[in-house]
Amino acid sequence: MSLSIKISRLSNLLFFTQKSNRVKFNKSDLQKYLLDEKVSLSFYGEKEDKIWKQIEKNIGKDNVKEIQNSIILLDKEFDIYWHKAYKHLLSWQQYFLDNESLFQKVIFKIKKLSGINNFLISRVPIYLVSDLTSKDKEINAWFSWEPKNSFIVVEIPFNLQIPKDFFPLAVLAHEFFHLILRKNEDLFLKITKIAEKNNELLIKLSKNMPAKMFLEELLISSFIPEGYLSEKYLKTIVIPFKSKPKDLLEWRKFIAYKLYKITGLYLKDYKIIDEDYLRDLLGAIKY
Repeated sequence: MSLSIKISRLSNLLFFTQKSNRVKFNKSDLQKYLLDEKVSLSFYGEKEDKIWKQIEKNIGKDNVKEIQNSIILLDKEFDIYWHKAYKHLLSWQQYFLDNESLFQKVIFKIKKLSGINNFLISRVPIYLVSDLTSKDKEINAWFSWEPKNSFIVVEIPFNLQIPKDFFPLAVLAHEFFHLILRKNEDLFLKITKIAEKNNELLIKLSKNMPAKMFLEELLISSFIPEGYLSEKYLKTIVIPFKSKPKDLLEWRKFIAYKLYKITGLYLKDYKIIDEDYLRDLLGAIKY
């Protein structure tokens, strides 16, 4: 049941090259590969040979050689950086492992909300990558979903110290929520249909973010990390938000505040997210 946290040198090197690409390779054809979504998703793995094989599958052997030859130019620079970055990522790995029992309690609630009993978090690789370019004060995380091959990437700013709070756990739990929710095909279909029915409105409010993803983000954020679930177990605070939201983050905070009492009831009564909840969510959005 343990968290499957991976720290891969090659994954970090490719990520480092991708970030550096904007400055050092902006006149090279390498940019089109490093910014390609299929190639980017291939960056993440534990074994180097499998990573290169996956990239080769997507773009061909000759193009892989172009990438390999290009990143050699950054290899020495990366080695100096990696010496410190690796230790930094190890400390973050330990942070997540030290708080795993608390994290498991949150995941248990997420599974109940999603109507899913069988979901092993140990089967979802979590790749930690160091981000030298980020000035953020929090980690950034995202998920890649396929029925038999899902993973989560946690991007950690190079100078970000281990916090004394549990907000990073909430960020990671948010990404797991996405994956767990997809296991309930009926519920996910309901979300999809509501998004399709309100497509024009959702795209307008999200500023061209796909309607289904926007609705899903707000649904999950109503619980964590902005919502009641995060407050109850991870000691965050749901901030009153009464003004008109201007971007995705503000929408997440707005919905978490508006649905605070309702989410509390769903958690207390072990209720599965249903059409009533989705109706309340959409009502808050329209409001």
